[in-house]
Amino acid sequence: METKSFEKILARRSRMLIHALIISGTLNFALIATFATFVLKERRGIVLPTISQEPIKKTYLKNQVVLAEFATMSYDQLVRELYDETHVEEGQRRCDLALAVLAHFHHFDVERALAGAPIEKREALFQGAPLVLYPGLNSDRLEGIRRFARVEVWPLTAEGLLKEISRREEVPRSLQEALSCTTDYFLVQRALKRLPYALSDDALFDLITKGSLDATAVSDLPAFLLPRIEKGSQLAAYLLILVEKEFALKQLTDSQMEKLLSLLTEKTPEVEAFLSEVTSGLRSDEVQALAGKPLEVPPRHYTIQQGDNLWKISREFKVKVETIRELNQLEGDTLKPGAELLLPLD
Repeated sequence: METKSFEKILARRSRMLIHALIISGTLNFALIATFATFVLKERRGIVLPTISQEPIKKTYLKNQVVLAEFATMSYDQLVRELYDETHVEEGQRRCDLALAVLAHFHHFDVERALAGAPIEKREALFQGAPLVLYPGLNSDRLEGIRRFARVEVWPLTAEGLLKEISRREEVPRSLQEALSCTTDYFLVQRALKRLPYALSDDALFDLITKGSLDATAVSDLPAFLLPRIEKGSQLAAYLLILVEKEFALKQLTDSQMEKLLSLLTEKTPEVEAFLSEVTSGLRSDEVQALAGKPLEVPPRHYTIQQGDNLWKISREFKVKVETIRELNQLEGDTLKPGAELLLPLD
């Protein structure tokens, strides 16, 4: 009896265990199916961000009078117009047209003002040239543009910053930094730093700002350097004979060669070899005579650092204190950090 009772209990427990396993398996299968369904739905709903260059829709504004009025205004006057939301036509307000004129005539950086957020664009003709409009700006975006125009020290595009620099004899450090932080400048600088020469950031800045900010132009180095040589860039002149010596010898016109030779002042083996080939080539007598003149080597320049004094500088460059005083017409020993000293050549 005890054996039969034990077998019944064992059989009953076995059936319960089998039922439990079946139920567990069913639940697990249901959970897996549910999870897979949600995952697939989620994946179907994912939209990866892409950069699309949609063509700008073109339109025509009948009311050219407002644009003509804005075209005569200064930057500050147009910024004040950004607060006038009076409707003009086709949903365009005076503030919208003022923004378009700011961007067109004053190189106002609309993209940066909106922190790179996507914006609608329309193109209208004004005075025979395309003018980009920015429709659909809500109150938040418009207020962001106004704040950017008021607060940003240099609220200009890279092209605008470059033009601002070209108009100034002394470039503020903040303006240099503003241009150096733009994508256009970075791409040109990166392309130039691939050259096998150690170029300081200041030297690169001087070279880059003597022409356009087109990074693709660096791939054709002579075409990139020649306009800068015309504007008096010594670095451009040296890079041309170092990297594109044959081009300089064979392809430059006599007037271009004369400008190039006037910028070569340092006596280096590369410069002397280049001048030798010019004088023995087929150039005019005037060019050959210019190439045969002794090089004018300028004195060294040293920028005074915080904590410098005449004794320290004289020890570093092995120059007498009296010589430094005489070259720089110094009456006392006080030195101003950031100022430049002339030092005699080695």
